[in-house]
Amino acid sequence: MKEFKLNYYEKLYLARHFEDELMKLFADNKVVGWIHSNKGHEVIGVSLALAMKSHDYIVPHHRDRPAYLAKGLSAKSLLAEIMGKTTGCCGGIGGELHIMDVETRIYGPTGVLGSNLPIALGIAYANKLAGNDHVVVCNFGEGGSNRGSFHEVLNMAALWSLPIVFVCENNKFVEFTPMQKHMNIEDVARRASGYDIEGIIADAFNPMETYETFKYAIEKARRGDGPTLVEAKTYRLDGHYEGDPMKYRDEEEKKYWLERDPIIGFKASLLNESIANESELESLEASVHQVLKEAVEFALKSEPLKVSDTFKNVYA
Repeated sequence: MKEFKLNYYEKLYLARHFEDELMKLFADNKVVGWIHSNKGHEVIGVSLALAMKSHDYIVPHHRDRPAYLAKGLSAKSLLAEIMGKTTGCCGGIGGELHIMDVETRIYGPTGVLGSNLPIALGIAYANKLAGNDHVVVCNFGEGGSNRGSFHEVLNMAALWSLPIVFVCENNKFVEFTPMQKHMNIEDVARRASGYDIEGIIADAFNPMETYETFKYAIEKARRGDGPTLVEAKTYRLDGHYEGDPMKYRDEEEKKYWLERDPIIGFKASLLNESIANESELESLEASVHQVLKEAVEFALKSEPLKVSDTFKNVYA
């Protein structure tokens, strides 16, 4: 258990500080385009990756960098891709929003929220036809659950009892709109009952609870017992995009969630439960910072994408 929890903390710490480095590069005009922070989502991504097997698939949404890193995509490859460098996992063509990596079975999101759901359904159906034990995890935000694709896909996944876990990362905002202004229910997990599948709520500021919930749902799918809808309730600690003034947000609400920061809380629990001491954690954190330092140097030195490169994979 000590080894598992230290590994968990290392991945949480890496996810959070990867974002910090990315924001510094963005502020220094080293990143082209927008950056959508995933601070507050780290527990979801790390828990999923640790509950999955290497041959399982994740079809993510745009705040899932913690899952990419925890599932095995290198910080160098991910950062280079976001910066539009040829050494990135997609050769710099995908950028921040279209991360794809076949080796780690990350089948990336698209620019249309909720459009990844049918892709995940197809992969799960193919796995069922092949008769293997591979599970597909499909992530989306609560706003994505209002789209027609969500309901179509849950209906078909339930009908065919597919090996898929649907993960709603409910961070309480769809871009700039609070949840209560676009949805008449408090819990997205309740929507599972319309398709006669199990709906579960997990507190995504509680690392071990979230991990155990995902582990249960993934192993259930692996046994052939069908899909599950897991609503991981979290809070988006930053704005919709880097630079978002967040005038729509209540400052007291933000303060409340910042004080519950799961990474700080998990570190405190490791110390309080004598799972690790300060020097062990400092050594672990230092190794993460070294990984990130090397990733930044690698990405900055890598060749940028040329205009002609954008046509390499266009066939018509």
